[in-house]
Amino acid sequence: MRLTGWVIVAAAVVVLGLFFGFFRAALGVAMFAGILIFGWSYWRNVGNYPPEPDVADISDYGLKYVCTMCGLELKVEVAARDKAPRHCAEEMVLVRTGGTPPLHSV
Repeated sequence: MRLTGWVIVAAAVVVLGLFFGFFRAALGVAMFAGILIFGWSYWRNVGNYPPEPDVADISDYGLKYVCTMCGLELKVEVAARDKAPRHCAEEMVLVRTGGTPPLHSV
C-alpha cells in the first residue's frame, strides 16, 4: 500500500511538473498531503470528547458556598469538581452548616 502511494505521488509530481514546473509541483503535492493529513486527524478527533466527570452526592454534609461581596448562598447538593464557583467576580467561600462531615475532602 505504501509503495502504491509513493508511485501515485511521483506520478502526480511528474504530470504536474510538465505543466507548472517540477519544484512548484513537488511543493503543491507536499502541501496537499500535509493539509489532507491534518484534516483527517482533526476530523477524527472531533468526536473524541472528554468523559463526564464523576459526580458525588454530598447533600448530607451541609455544605454551601457564600459570596463574600453580596452574601448570596449556594447550597451544594452534588459535586463534580473541587473548584469553587465564582460570583461578583470573586470565588465563593465554602462553609459547613451542620450535617455529617465528609470522610474525605470534597
